[in-house]
Amino acid sequence: MKVIAITGTPGTGKSSLAKRLLKKLKPKGKLKRLDLHGYYKTISAGYDHKKQSYVVDLNKFKALIKDKAKLNEIIIDSHLSHLLPKAKVKLCIVLVCSNLKLLERRLKKRNYSPEKIRENLDAEIFQVCLQEARERKHNLLVIDSAKKYNFSELVDKIRAKLA
Repeated sequence: MKVIAITGTPGTGKSSLAKRLLKKLKPKGKLKRLDLHGYYKTISAGYDHKKQSYVVDLNKFKALIKDKAKLNEIIIDSHLSHLLPKAKVKLCIVLVCSNLKLLERRLKKRNYSPEKIRENLDAEIFQVCLQEARERKHNLLVIDSAKKYNFSELVDKIRAKLA
């Protein structure tokens, strides 16, 4: 199983990057994108009304990935994808956003509540996704979405890391 996990705080550009990479890396139709938004009810242990989000059951999450990756190589873009075991992830791309004002604008545009915005800004300040990915010893590539980057060069780096 080959999983490319794209992770990061909400608003850092995971879905945008996943969609672009899918078009560029797609080998003979075997690479698929798994958008977890359609599966949150399936993989959750319930809904936290105060936080306005699903509480994900990691075992259900891992089972979903195992099932979806049977026949295809997959790109998963989620703020949870770095929580997968190292053995299941070929490459973990962590998106960070060094410009917190930019990240705040992105979250406001999504109509996040002030509490949810604060929670996500704190997660970005402490680089929670990056630290947890490091703890799991993933093969990492870190990208700052607040800075301009050359997409072709990025694809070359990703191909090198996957080789």
